Amino acid sequence: MIIISARYLYAEDGATKTHIQLNLGTNDDGHTTYKHIPIASNSADYVEIMDMVAAGELTIADAD
Repeated sequence: MIIISARYLYAEDGATKTHIQLNLGTNDDGHTTYKHIPIASNSADYVEIMDMVAAGELTIADAD
């Protein structure tokens, strides 16, 4: 999976991180494709993303 960027998404309280939003680039129609990964230690996708962070291959930004 090619990841252009990643950022945290927060719950309504503005403090609790709930998901990681991955920007996967644009599709053939020119629309940006996103994937939302829930923050859960039992999620294979979450574990893979955090492994990439630990290896210095990905940085996760805070939400705007």
